[in-house]
Amino acid sequence: MNLINKQNLNASIKGKNLLHRISDRIRRLLELEDILKTTSSELRSFTGANRAMIYKFHADGSGQVVAESLEEGKLPSLMGLNFPADDIPSYARDLFVKSRVCSIVNVETRQIAQSCFHEIRNGETENITEGFFFRPVDPCHAEYLTAMEVKFSLAMPLMYHDNLWGLLVLHNSEAIDISEEEIESIQMVVDLLSIAIAQNTILVQAREKAEREAIINQIGNLLRLLPDLELQTALEQIVKAFGGSGGRLCLKSEASEISENFAECLKTKSEHLKVYTCGQQPIIPETEKYHLMEQYAVWEKHYQNSADIEPKVWAISDIFQTSELENLQLIFQATSIRSILFVPLAYRQQVLGYVSIFRNTQDIEKLWAGQFDTDVRQLYPRRSFQVWKQRKQAHIRKWTIAEIELAQELARQLTTAIHEHNLYRQVQAVNAHLETQVRQRTESLEKATQQQKILFDVVTKMRKSLDIKTIFSTMSAEVRHALKADRVGVYYFDPTSEYNEGEFVAEDVSPGIPSVLAIKVHDHCFGEIYATKYRYGRVNTISNIYEAGLEKCFVDVLEQFAIKATLVAPIIKGDNLWGLLCIHQCSQPRDWQAPDIQFATQIATQLSIALEQADLLAQTQYQAETIAKALQELKQTQTQLIQNEKMSSLGQLVAGIAHEINNPVNFIYGNINHISQYSEDLLSILDLYQQKLPHPIPEIVEFAQAVDLDFLVEDLPKMLSSVKLGTERIRQIVLSLRNFSRLDQAEIKPVNIHDGIDSTLVILQHRLKAKPESPAIQIVRDYDFLPEVECYAGQLNQVFMNVLINAIDAIEERREKDSESYTSQITIQTSLSQLPNNKPSVAICICDNGLGIPQNIINNIFDPFFTTKPVGKGTGLGLSISYQIIVDKHKGMFKCRSEIGKGTEFLIEIPVTVIG
Repeated sequence: MNLINKQNLNASIKGKNLLHRISDRIRRLLELEDILKTTSSELRSFTGANRAMIYKFHADGSGQVVAESLEEGKLPSLMGLNFPADDIPSYARDLFVKSRVCSIVNVETRQIAQSCFHEIRNGETENITEGFFFRPVDPCHAEYLTAMEVKFSLAMPLMYHDNLWGLLVLHNSEAIDISEEEIESIQMVVDLLSIAIAQNTILVQAREKAEREAIINQIGNLLRLLPDLELQTALEQIVKAFGGSGGRLCLKSEASEISENFAECLKTKSEHLKVYTCGQQPIIPETEKYHLMEQYAVWEKHYQNSADIEPKVWAISDIFQTSELENLQLIFQATSIRSILFVPLAYRQQVLGYVSIFRNTQDIEKLWAGQFDTDVRQLYPRRSFQVWKQRKQAHIRKWTIAEIELAQELARQLTTAIHEHNLYRQVQAVNAHLETQVRQRTESLEKATQQQKILFDVVTKMRKSLDIKTIFSTMSAEVRHALKADRVGVYYFDPTSEYNEGEFVAEDVSPGIPSVLAIKVHDHCFGEIYATKYRYGRVNTISNIYEAGLEKCFVDVLEQFAIKATLVAPIIKGDNLWGLLCIHQCSQPRDWQAPDIQFATQIATQLSIALEQADLLAQTQYQAETIAKALQELKQTQTQLIQNEKMSSLGQLVAGIAHEINNPVNFIYGNINHISQYSEDLLSILDLYQQKLPHPIPEIVEFAQAVDLDFLVEDLPKMLSSVKLGTERIRQIVLSLRNFSRLDQAEIKPVNIHDGIDSTLVILQHRLKAKPESPAIQIVRDYDFLPEVECYAGQLNQVFMNVLINAIDAIEERREKDSESYTSQITIQTSLSQLPNNKPSVAICICDNGLGIPQNIINNIFDPFFTTKPVGKGTGLGLSISYQIIVDKHKGMFKCRSEIGKGTEFLIEIPVTVIG
């Protein structure tokens, strides 16, 4: 049977289209997995085969299906399955390599066709197109394919350079024909895939190189952080980069003062070494001679026997299969560690340390196409390709060349960083030694002037503040820091205790030292034995309270405050001992030096001066406050006198005007009734004349028409009634003026409060009544029944006048600012009440619905000369004087509540009877 069809035009076109599509996918796709998957799908579609797959060889000759396109229901899937090396013998693999042979098998005809597309001659590849060679297929091969349910098979090699990378395989469950043009197209696809494999290999290598460089840079950055090396973090990153289960970094300890190098330190005690660990570690029994893995002699022997000038990385795949590590195997038996990457850190042939990276064994699973025995050669073809899962426990993962190269590069990074760090520490040590020498040489010079400078600073700070508490606090802190004491305090004697009692009024203590502030001290020993000495300026020092021969009662007091040593200087005020400057050492005894004593004496002297200055300041401040108070009272008195004089003059003027108006008004008012009676009589006679003489003479008629007699008769009674009404109004005004002025009531007398309010309203009538530009202000009276109140009536009327004027001003101001019309109103309410001392009182509440007073100034409205009115409209004295009249003269209350936009309420409350 002919296996190869003749070429035709359609097959040629299909082949070109296939190549175009696959080459386009290769250009657009980056990952090899996607390229292989796409190619398998295109080839199966192109040939009509049931399966198209890509088979990749492993290093041991076995292989795996890495891409597959399958027609469902025809053949079982082989995707991801592994095949042993015997399935494709070595001679077959060699044939694929040398001749690039294309193998086509027809199981039904038991024939195999092979074509050599390439042949290597003299080291160069030549194309061969002499056609196919036919021969009977090997029975084992046929049975192998039959077990796979395959009747047709095509296999072409995929090359990477001159190595066999894998196979492109087509399977069909029935025998099919394939043309030479189709085979050539498939071969071209294979060539394209080989190029794609080569390109992807370069890409993978570039990625791996970039990953390695990233790891090196990341760890290098950690190792450049002077002055401290991040060695622990660097070790963790190194172990992570190798996928290890643990790691160690062993160096000579920075704290070690011995001069030996790292190799010599390994032979001594382990405390001269510093070990950084990460993850799983070997377990060294306590009975072992060495406590560190690096101290075992196996490492030194290994590198002594090496011919390398500098020690290289030792990659140990299996600890228990390496004879050199026989003595070391015990410490790894209880762990899962099986592999070690041992990295020496050497700088110029001198070892600075060791890095060890551990790797555990792994349990792996592998899927095979059918079960087989890996220990016996496959003599017969397998009868089944069902998936067989092979499990391997404790699998050892070998170190790769790339991992060893990466370890060597990281070793160079670590070695350089450690060497630079050692140099940095040496330079720092030299600098520190030089600084110590300079400091020691200058301390003697600085000590002589230091305390004088501190004294000057303390005195300057004390003089910046005139507050004695601030002075004591500042001094205590400065002196404690200057003398490096545990506690510095100012002790004040109770002047009535004869120096037996007192307390600390200021202190500054070190952390952990108990405070003695405000604790009452009762010490009779001091008053009897030591007070006289301090009064004459003696400074007392005690280096150790238990060795100074002190009285037991005094020692007990010192122990109460945890004092071990003390320096005490007297604070003198005038000729008296005011207190003590106490400097305590609580942690341990202390020998007080002469500069310390001199410094404390000077500070105590400055405190004595500060006390004198504080007394002078207090006296000055008291005098200033007294003068300011007197000035304020004088100012208020002057204001009151001026206002009283004004009101007195106004009252006299009002009373005089009322008296002068009253006389003529009384004359008019007394005669108006007679005039009314006379006019009525005259009009009655006139009426009688008109009745009896209905036809007067022409002269009378003419005169009556000229004077409009009928109008006069009608209007005269009205005019007399108006005159009477006006006279009564004038009498009421005069009465209100007299009532407001109260010239006859300058002293305290019982009065009717309502009369005073009404009189004030009468006087303000001209501001309350309607005007062309504004309606009248409504007055709402809500009077309770009140008894007569003992008060200064004239002054109380003055208060009503001031409050009502302010209410009218607020309403008018709102009218000017508020475009919307509203009903202006003043409500006056009186009631009986009680003062806080339960004294009966009357309360007068005057409310307006004007603009209101802002809350930020309402507390200032009773201050003298405070006003919110424009210049020329208010003096700021009205409410201030009213407050004095109500609160100071009547012992009452004067309050104000206000809300912006709603109005203001003034509450006046005075006692019914005079208090005191």
